[in-house]
Amino acid sequence: MASGQGAKNNSMAGSQQPSSSSPRFSVKESKGFSHLRQLLLAPEQHELDRLKTRLDQFSLHPKDVGRVLPDAIRLRAQQDTRLLASLIPVTQEALALSIKQSPQLISDSIAPILGSAIRKAIAHAMRGLMQSLNQTLECSMSWRGLQWRWEAFRTGKSFAEVVLLHTLRFRVEQVFLIHKKTGLLLNHVVAEGVSGQGEEVISGMLTAIQDFVCDSFGQSQDEGLESIRIGDLTVWIEQGWGAILAGVIRGAPPMELREVFQETLETIHAQFSELLQAFQGDASSFQETRLQLEDCLQAQFEQKSRGLPWAFWIVLGLLMLGLGMWAFQAHADQQRWAYLLERLDQEPGLVMTSIQEEGTPTIYGLRDPLAINPDQILSDIGYSSQQVVFRLKPFMDLTPEFVQKRAMIQLRPPSSVVGNLEGTTLILKGEAPHSWIQQAHLLGPLLPGVTHIETRQLVDTDLKQFETLKAELESKTITFEVGNSDISLDQRSTIRDIDQTIQALDQTATILGIFPRIQIQGFTSPDGGKEVNQSLSALRAKAVLNELANGSFQAINLRTVGVGSDRLPALSSTGKAVSQERRVAFRVILPPPASVPKSRR
Repeated sequence: MASGQGAKNNSMAGSQQPSSSSPRFSVKESKGFSHLRQLLLAPEQHELDRLKTRLDQFSLHPKDVGRVLPDAIRLRAQQDTRLLASLIPVTQEALALSIKQSPQLISDSIAPILGSAIRKAIAHAMRGLMQSLNQTLECSMSWRGLQWRWEAFRTGKSFAEVVLLHTLRFRVEQVFLIHKKTGLLLNHVVAEGVSGQGEEVISGMLTAIQDFVCDSFGQSQDEGLESIRIGDLTVWIEQGWGAILAGVIRGAPPMELREVFQETLETIHAQFSELLQAFQGDASSFQETRLQLEDCLQAQFEQKSRGLPWAFWIVLGLLMLGLGMWAFQAHADQQRWAYLLERLDQEPGLVMTSIQEEGTPTIYGLRDPLAINPDQILSDIGYSSQQVVFRLKPFMDLTPEFVQKRAMIQLRPPSSVVGNLEGTTLILKGEAPHSWIQQAHLLGPLLPGVTHIETRQLVDTDLKQFETLKAELESKTITFEVGNSDISLDQRSTIRDIDQTIQALDQTATILGIFPRIQIQGFTSPDGGKEVNQSLSALRAKAVLNELANGSFQAINLRTVGVGSDRLPALSSTGKAVSQERRVAFRVILPPPASVPKSRR
């Protein structure tokens, strides 16, 4: 009978508008062709539009330049030095501006370079000063020193010269750095207390002597003089490809000093190779070699003879060392034991009742199972479990720290939940499943030190998901053709999505323990009679129910209702009005508040 009335309604609508079916068919066909053309040609048309827009609005972006700039600079720099010459003024100005704006940054950058050189020069000067002072004191406060003072008075020499004459093994008094090709002096250093005179003349004479020897004996420049003996002075010469190092030595130097000269010369060649090749007579650039040359100003003196045998001092030193080590170890053990007792006294969850220090130290007391292991404290301080023994009985510490820790361990919350104990109330915050929240309410009164669990700041993730699925379902609709209750093919995918949403909603409702009702509402357009529209809307709702009835739902009950067209436009979940003509909508009706989960009341 309902189908007959629907047919009658359609025939009445057709009799009122006899010429509307043909135009509607042509419009539908035109839309179908437009949709087919869009499916076939839309990707290519989109790419063509994008390329045309880029050509019309072409501009060079910094990102594009940045991709090729490093390679372009590297290739251009390989051709000639014009790029480097162009960058020098910019680099200089940038460095000057950086120094003005951030002087601390520049000083921190060059500190590792200058700092080590300055420390090295200061250490060298202090070492020489202390050595000279020690020698003077030792020689002045002994019988031998008095003899040397008499010798200085008798011969007219200074006391320092006499001490040097008797104690010196060798000393490098002067070091010359000479340019090999031109014979010009590049740098010159003199030991403390030595007067250097005529450095340029000496440098020229050494070069002339070496050239004379090479010319006279047919030797190459690389096979020149290695040493010259002049009275009690010896001149050692080291040859290099660009420079010559000559050292004036008093006494008998060891062969190890040769290695020092060679290493110094190699270092200078490595650091100043370009300056040596381009040298034109200006030696000011080689002032930086002073530190390397001063390393060659070495000296060695004879040790003062002791009044007592050296074995006596060794034995006495060993005894004093042993006594000092014993006293230090005893003090350290006492300090370590005091620190252990203080650490145990301050550690929460540990209570010391008595200590037995005879034999192996034994500590008696109480320990909460959640407290730190005493063996760990022993290991941190440096004891082993054999050196100190614990005799601890278990007890339950009810301080807030342990009450909170014990409660969280027993509740086993998810990682998204944090707990804070205030008095005897455990406040839980974060997000958690509904089942865990219910379990927490059950276990709360059983936790030691906890009388109440507060979950008002705890988000029920299952209830949150239920509300999200509810809003999603209520926002979906199924549309129908005019005067038709059959579901079209293009609405089948929507039906499947709705069925999946209802199944997820049913699973969430089962977890929450609620039994919501979903009302499937059918709607029609205002056209036609009221009874016909009422019947047609009910048929549409039942047609959707038949498509959804294949799934079995545990908690959700589906009901259909034919609304017709006598209601005002509904509001979607976003608050906007939704047209109710020729469609089926869904409404989720929750159970009474008495059955809503306790955690959300």
